[in-house]
Amino acid sequence: MSDEIKVNRVATQSPSPAAAPVMSAPAKTSKMPWVILAVIVVVLVVVGVLFRDKLMPKSKTDAATMKASDYDAVFLTNGQVYFGKMTDAEGEYATLKDIYYLQVVQQPGLQGSGQTPEQQQQQTQPQISLVKLGNELHGPVDEMKISRNQILFFESMKEDSQVVQAIKNYKANPQGSAAPAGQQQQQQVQQQPVAPTK
Repeated sequence: MSDEIKVNRVATQSPSPAAAPVMSAPAKTSKMPWVILAVIVVVLVVVGVLFRDKLMPKSKTDAATMKASDYDAVFLTNGQVYFGKMTDAEGEYATLKDIYYLQVVQQPGLQGSGQTPEQQQQQTQPQISLVKLGNELHGPVDEMKISRNQILFFESMKEDSQVVQAIKNYKANPQGSAAPAGQQQQQQVQQQPVAPTK
């Protein structure tokens, strides 16, 4: 007996250049970390939106200038503007109380009085007065029911607006601006120059 052991070898082929090497499939990664990250981002966005005022407080000057007063400016279709405390704004008739309105008084210019043109121009500029409703000739009550059809729009006025300040001055000293019987009580409103519109 021969002590030869025959080994059968499998014939190997040399790799052809056209054949692509076979790679094993990569291990599947879990999508769980991405889901958790997305949930955390959504929660942070929602918390930021809900608590943005507390997270980013406004400066004191911004808060003071933006504070709304109790007064509203009501603009009507006939061009009249009333200032007062409005209720029932969504009803058929809005109710306005503690009412004021603006009145423009044209001062007559004095010709030939020896004044400079600047002084004459200042005298001929119209004076704007804030008038308290209720002292007119027909003696209205200081409450108005306004049809919603007649209201173009209304705005809340800031606490530091000139009109609100004039109302406060009038309420602090109503006799100081008292007029003779039958005439309207007025409070002067400082007139700001208005740039012409194009």
